[in-house]
Amino acid sequence: MSADTVREEWSMCCPSCKRDEKIEICANVYVRLTPDGTDIFDVHNGDHEWDNDNTAYCAGCGFAGTVRDFEVKKEGE
Repeated sequence: MSADTVREEWSMCCPSCKRDEKIEICANVYVRLTPDGTDIFDVHNGDHEWDNDNTAYCAGCGFAGTVRDFEVKKEGE
C-alpha cells in the first residue's frame, strides 16, 4: 500500500511552512556525456541517490537547508 503524502512515506516536510508537496532535493544522478552536453535518458545506469547531507529546498516558501532539516521529528526526539 502506497502512502498518500511525502510526510507519510518519507517522514519529511518543510520546517518553515510545514508543506510536504514542494520539497526538492539536489541528488546525484548519472548522465551520458555527449558532444552537445549531457543526456539523462541515454545512460546505462539511470539511478539517482541522495542522503541526509544533500541540499534540499521548499519551492513553496523558499526555505533551504539539508535533507536532514526537512525530517519530521518523532515525539521525544
